[in-house]
Amino acid sequence: MACGTPVIAFNRGSVPEIVIDGKTGFIIRDNKLEKMADAVKKIDKINLADCRKHVEQNFSIQRMIDRYEKVFYEKTG
Repeated sequence: MACGTPVIAFNRGSVPEIVIDGKTGFIIRDNKLEKMADAVKKIDKINLADCRKHVEQNFSIQRMIDRYEKVFYEKTG
């Protein structure tokens, strides 16, 4: 997404935390290859600039540091 490339991925791991379904890519919730193939056909509905913007706003180095520190301090009190 940092290069403006939409993501099509199964609903596993961190995918739902990173991909905005229908905006920066498609999340395939039932893990079927046929659904993934269908999503490829709809990829032109994704605005490539939205993919890049999402990464810039949510995954900068400073933003990631801030989030990790927040979790750390919440866990260590």
